[in-house]
Amino acid sequence: MPELMEFMNRNAVPVRNMTPEDAVWAAELMRLRRLEYACYSPVFWRPAADATGLHSVFLERQILSDANIALRADHGFIIGQRHDAEVFVDDYAVDSQGSWDRDGAALLFAACEQFAARDKLRSVRVVTAHADQPKSTMLSDLSLHVAEQWWVRELRPSGPPGRAGRVEEPDFAGILGMAPPVYDPGGHVFLADSVAGSAKPARIEERAAELGAVLAVVPAEPGSDRGADLRERGWHIASDWYVGWPLDC
Repeated sequence: MPELMEFMNRNAVPVRNMTPEDAVWAAELMRLRRLEYACYSPVFWRPAADATGLHSVFLERQILSDANIALRADHGFIIGQRHDAEVFVDDYAVDSQGSWDRDGAALLFAACEQFAARDKLRSVRVVTAHADQPKSTMLSDLSLHVAEQWWVRELRPSGPPGRAGRVEEPDFAGILGMAPPVYDPGGHVFLADSVAGSAKPARIEERAAELGAVLAVVPAEPGSDRGADLRERGWHIASDWYVGWPLDC
């Protein structure tokens, strides 16, 4: 494939397997990424204090897992996890000396190439901040597309924190709980993962606030009516979920 050869020649970045000793370095890159992302959506991406040590332990376990593929270059790293029939990528960063269109692209391509050879997978899902333009541009250039966007709305809780777990309402349902340990939005988060067409954003906000949530999250397809309704209510997009396969022309 001419496009593939051009890509490989243009992005001749040495890529190697991560080792447990890389975990502290990778955790620091992710700390810097959280600080950057917090400028985009301060509650959704707010970093937890002193999370780097905890994250480095988590990343070490990820690196050691035979189910994952963990790769690094001089200026970045990627950890891919197999989720059913696709590769999921969240822990993925480049440093200030690297670039997404070179180092980031080479890492993603190498990880996907290994998953295709080992597990016969041909789909990858990569999460990124909506406002991270260099990373988003790289993903688009590699033929991935936005399949889902997470819209968020900061809330003032109107009730005490509810018990974490599943919440069922007539026209929406979701999960009430804490954010991942590396983030600290300041309280519970409500993720509405099942929303009927009749559901009103205002009612989701109201119910989430009653449950003591400081943040409500609703996934929506790009350009959907749901997204338009959320935007009208003052919600904003915090994260984009890209899917596809690199250079799958």
